[in-house]
Amino acid sequence: MCLEDAGICKKGEIGDFFDSTDTSYKGSFPINTDGGQLSGGQGSGTAGGFRHVVEATRQLMGRAEERQVAKNDLCLVNG
Repeated sequence: MCLEDAGICKKGEIGDFFDSTDTSYKGSFPINTDGGQLSGGQGSGTAGGFRHVVEATRQLMGRAEERQVAKNDLCLVNG
């Protein structure tokens, strides 16, 4: 729903978007390039903090190592 709200795809079309789009870090529309909350976990008593902003900054700076996306001139952070 966040991608629909951001205008990436039309309302009600998110399923088709994910079916037809490679969202891996090497894909055409990378999402959660560091694996997101399920991969990184959360600190005790927190809601994940600022990790998504840190990952976006690493991507933009070209410092995401093996997770680096090819085109890194724009990021969308939501949370």
